[in-house]
Amino acid sequence: MRSGATFAALIAGLLLMTGCGPKTITVGSRPFPAENPVFSDASGKAIETLPTDGGAIRLVFLDFPWCPACADVWRAVRTAAAPFPPGTVRIYRILFDRETALSPAGQREVPPLHPAPLPEGDVPGDPGVLEVITLTALPGEFRKEFRVSHGPLLLLLDAGGKVERRWIGFSGKMSGELSSEFRRRSRVLSPHPPGT
Repeated sequence: MRSGATFAALIAGLLLMTGCGPKTITVGSRPFPAENPVFSDASGKAIETLPTDGGAIRLVFLDFPWCPACADVWRAVRTAAAPFPPGTVRIYRILFDRETALSPAGQREVPPLHPAPLPEGDVPGDPGVLEVITLTALPGEFRKEFRVSHGPLLLLLDAGGKVERRWIGFSGKMSGELSSEFRRRSRVLSPHPPGT
């Protein structure tokens, strides 16, 4: 009898602990707004949610320093969005201002050695490209709120901010999958006819 009570107490303790700590961003979750500010915008203001979207299809891209696959993800997103009118797709680019440096003394977090430029062909303010809003993840706060173990991470959000699709890493099928999602979500908008 005593071991049954001990087992029940252990299970209750484990269940309580699972609610603590950072959460994983999963399909079906609504990660933003966060409980505390986890981003800073271009002005340096700390914010807990994504800026308003104006009805665009929203992607959240966690773009890590020294991420070779990130360039492939950018190309897939640009290719998938190309047939649609400007403003159809908005991408929130989340940069991390810390990276792990390995040295004989061990691991430590340091500012990125090189700033991450926009992918080739993307220029802020150019109406012919994706609408990109760049935010910086606040290092301590973001990691306290969210657990992200692999990158790149691309999230497709619904109108209410719920994660509908999630891609981790890059796949050769990503552009086609994104294009299909964009067509499905832009019912009133149709892609440009071929050759235009």
